[in-house]
Amino acid sequence: MTEYNLEYLNSLIENKVEESLNLEYKSSGALGKQNNKTTEISKDVSSLANSDGGVIIYGIAEDENNHLPKEIDPIDLKQFSNEWLEQIIESKIRPRMANFKIYPINIDSNKVVYVVEVKKSNTAHQADDKRYYKRFNFQSTAMYDYEVRDIMNRSKNPMISLDFKFKNQHKEIIIYAINSGSVYAKYVNVKFRIPKKICEEKYFNSFNHEIFEINTDNTIRDVLDVQILGMGNVNEKYGPSRYEPILPKQRFKLTEIKLTNYPFDYENILEWEIFCDNSEPIKGEVRFADLLNK
Repeated sequence: MTEYNLEYLNSLIENKVEESLNLEYKSSGALGKQNNKTTEISKDVSSLANSDGGVIIYGIAEDENNHLPKEIDPIDLKQFSNEWLEQIIESKIRPRMANFKIYPINIDSNKVVYVVEVKKSNTAHQADDKRYYKRFNFQSTAMYDYEVRDIMNRSKNPMISLDFKFKNQHKEIIIYAINSGSVYAKYVNVKFRIPKKICEEKYFNSFNHEIFEINTDNTIRDVLDVQILGMGNVNEKYGPSRYEPILPKQRFKLTEIKLTNYPFDYENILEWEIFCDNSEPIKGEVRFADLLNK
């Protein structure tokens, strides 16, 4: 779990951590008691809940040209309290949100930065302007009707996301499918696209001359028989592949990929598309360098 403190804020600035689908910076001027400011707060917070969840930091100015944090721009605690921000979020978004938490970081006795952590919701939330928003290209954008309906069906369909772990001193990456929904996932297929130059194995299918495409799913093969060969060696006989359902709140290891040198160079991006039962396909991407910060 991330510890939100002044050291965390300074680390974001010093390491030039870029805004993303799950991270947004807002200067102190983003908070205000005018209707247009409170409506904007409702848009920003609801868009994260409608997407994949994430963090909004009120009190960090950004360089608008490249979406990088520029400096701490603290908020006047006397004018905008933690309770005021919480009340705005709860009263300006419908249905009312319960899946968020505000972490105040005191800069001095009168100045504060608010870190708003928002969890992915299992229904669609409407902003104060009666529209539904999602996170896309560093901003909150209005959603199409089919996107709203798809989010409202989250409680009826599995919700598959990905988790990434490194091992062997970051020379291998393990990718898991996580079912954060309330129903089990029967059929899961995930297509990954990864730069060829950072893959140690070269037997993957080529998407183009620079990219491999790796197809994974939630299949397993059961051991049907074990033969003892002597000298401690065994021979296992496997049955045909079968799908192993992913239960709610459980995860399934999809694949392990061995990496070559320098996978964390800025230009190296992992892309994916998730297919699961009757759910709409989900596309995503992440820089390998950003995975080190998670």
